[in-house]
Amino acid sequence: MKLVWVVPHFPPHIGGGEKLYYDVCRGLTERGCEVRVLTSSSGGVSGYHRVEGMDVYYFDWTLKFGHPVVRASDIREHIKWCDIVHTTIYSTALTANRLALREGKPCVTTIHEVMGNKWFWFEKNPLKAIAFWIYEYMIVQKAHIVHVVSDATLNDYNKAAGGSGKAYMIYNFPDLPLLSETEKEEVAFRRCFGLEDGERGILYFGRPAPNKGIFVLFEAIKLLADRGQLAGKVKFCMIIAPNPPVYYKKAMKKIEQYGIGKYLIIRPSMERNMLLKVLSGADCCVIPSITEGFGYTAVEACTYKIPVISSDAGSLPEVVSGKCLFFKNRNAEDLADKLRMYIDSDIDSFDDVKEKNFDRETVLDEYLKMYEEVL
Repeated sequence: MKLVWVVPHFPPHIGGGEKLYYDVCRGLTERGCEVRVLTSSSGGVSGYHRVEGMDVYYFDWTLKFGHPVVRASDIREHIKWCDIVHTTIYSTALTANRLALREGKPCVTTIHEVMGNKWFWFEKNPLKAIAFWIYEYMIVQKAHIVHVVSDATLNDYNKAAGGSGKAYMIYNFPDLPLLSETEKEEVAFRRCFGLEDGERGILYFGRPAPNKGIFVLFEAIKLLADRGQLAGKVKFCMIIAPNPPVYYKKAMKKIEQYGIGKYLIIRPSMERNMLLKVLSGADCCVIPSITEGFGYTAVEACTYKIPVISSDAGSLPEVVSGKCLFFKNRNAEDLADKLRMYIDSDIDSFDDVKEKNFDRETVLDEYLKMYEEVL
């Protein structure tokens, strides 16, 4: 089977979607598929590269609002070559679907989330929010074969598409290294953040984008500080990526504005194995996401048996397991209450949620079954 994946970004560009594309394409290659990945040079790499059995083509596509504008001339010959085109929301979807239709090739579109009216939660300019909503609606309507990554996304897709396309729900899988690999890393959670004996650390890690809920977390920490409820041996340990830069600057400004810097220990992004070593030693992890199509950070934390305080947004109730507390999405007061419960009584008040299994080989089987049905 010959597959062409047309995606906005690909490793070394860092992100959950990019990790998904890499892991799935590598797995499909191992299963005997011929895979070509067509993507932007946003990760700092350009030209053709042979990666883990995949043919990866990095093109210098122009970025608008962080999303590359695909040149049809770059991908046309590859679409002629393949059996199936696989693309993703947002900026690659319309061009890939249009060319696939023209060449008589089926095209699968991966939809991580359908934002709909949630655009107004993040975009202060209502005209921009409307424009993003309309653009997303166009993609959803024109994508006749869809892969979604959770039941939450499937429900949102069905509402937006009105039954106009065939949808396959296939979860992502966390392609985590063995603990023996992460243990080789010298840095550990307590050493990374310089925690003293007896101090507990609540970990947040990820991008400072608004939909990841970091500003809700800052507000909750401020509420606790204003109430005098942070005078214990607890620190908020944060690994914050510098991208998008505008939101990183906004996050640093908000910390200063709220006067909560003394309760935080901030570290920059780090290599994946090092990050996972740090995560595996955390006392507790907070997932304040406002929207979440799948929730890699939550799944990774739960896989390592870390207690989690999570919002109830999107797919998170589907994927979180083990010791956990849920708070109401976008509700800083409720998050502050749940954090205070942990500060006061550790995990005694946490719920026990049955373990969820996102098995790599099962997921790859489902991809192949989807492709066979499509063909």
